[in-house]
Amino acid sequence: MIISSRVNPKYKHLLQLSSSHGRKRQSEFLIEGFRELTRAISAGVQIEYAVFSQTFFQQSKAREALVSLLNQDATIVLPDSLFARLSQREHPDGVLGVAKKWDCDFSQLRLQSNGLYLLVEGVEKPGNLGALMRSAEATGVDGIFIANPVVDVFNPNVIRTSQGAVFNLPIYWESSEYLLRLLKASSLHLFATTPHAQQAYWDCDLKSGCVICIGSEAYGLTQPWLQEAVPMLIPMYGNSADSLNAGVSATLCLYEARRQRRA
Repeated sequence: MIISSRVNPKYKHLLQLSSSHGRKRQSEFLIEGFRELTRAISAGVQIEYAVFSQTFFQQSKAREALVSLLNQDATIVLPDSLFARLSQREHPDGVLGVAKKWDCDFSQLRLQSNGLYLLVEGVEKPGNLGALMRSAEATGVDGIFIANPVVDVFNPNVIRTSQGAVFNLPIYWESSEYLLRLLKASSLHLFATTPHAQQAYWDCDLKSGCVICIGSEAYGLTQPWLQEAVPMLIPMYGNSADSLNAGVSATLCLYEARRQRRA
């Protein structure tokens, strides 16, 4: 299908998916980028159809490779100018997919007694959440918990900054109260990053099953997590910086857990 008008109903539908409200109402979301879309397909994400810019569509090898992966011919072609209005990127590569959203299904959750998990609470920026997912995927965590979610997991900027890691990770989102109750009932140990801790994160025993808990950059973790978790400090040696961003903090702690588990 070729769409050349911005008032086309199908194009208006695509524009709606750029907002959280539109994604919720339509139960669909956009996956932009050749790399991200191919990773979603490999992970078994249900792709409804692909959308190409005119320039990308004319690059037959790339188009044919993607259509082959999709195993379908359901595609929409847009003039480059209309595609640019859909894109969240400064230099779009000219391809995106429309996929069905999914719900987190706690009935599928099987906590591993020696697992490594990441919990993030109240993260407000899509780029930060995507970066956290990317670090989690890089360190091979067994799952991510998003407590008191602020950012939509299906936000295009989350997908972009995660580099598709969102498709390859078990991700669960719920209220902090629910997740704290769930994790307290398990055998996993909770560790919380906080500037008020006395013990550095590398001195904590992260070899057994544990959950690394990271709060928002603006407010940190809420009191219930700090009360139940072992506090750990990421030391600051400079004169002005009093903390690191959430993504860097999570990366340091997760890699330390992997280092301790090497033996």
